[in-house]
Amino acid sequence: FVDDRKDVFFYQSDDEHYIPRALLIDLEPRVVNKITHHSPYRDLFNPENLFIAQDGGGAGNNWASGFRQGEEHHEQVIDMIDRESDNSDSLEGFVLTHS
Repeated sequence: FVDDRKDVFFYQSDDEHYIPRALLIDLEPRVVNKITHHSPYRDLFNPENLFIAQDGGGAGNNWASGFRQGEEHHEQVIDMIDRESDNSDSLEGFVLTHS
C-alpha cells in the first residue's frame, strides 16, 4: 500500500472531488479572474480562498503602492491563511509563488 499523501496539497469535498489547498491572492483582478472565470480550472478552486483587492487597481509596479495596499489588506489575507492552516490535519509548510 502506497500513501500518496494527496491530502498535503488537496482536500476532498463532500462530492468526492479534490480541491487544492491554494490561496489565490492579487491586488488586481486580471490574473485571478482569468483562472477562475475563463479557464478549464474555474471550478477547481475554493471561492473562499480567493482574494482580490476591492479597488482592483493593483500596485502598478510601484513598491510604495503595493506596500500601502498590503498594509490595508493584510488582516484579511492572514485570516485566510489561518483558516486554511486550521483545516489541515498535518501542516507541513507553505509554497509561495510570486511574480
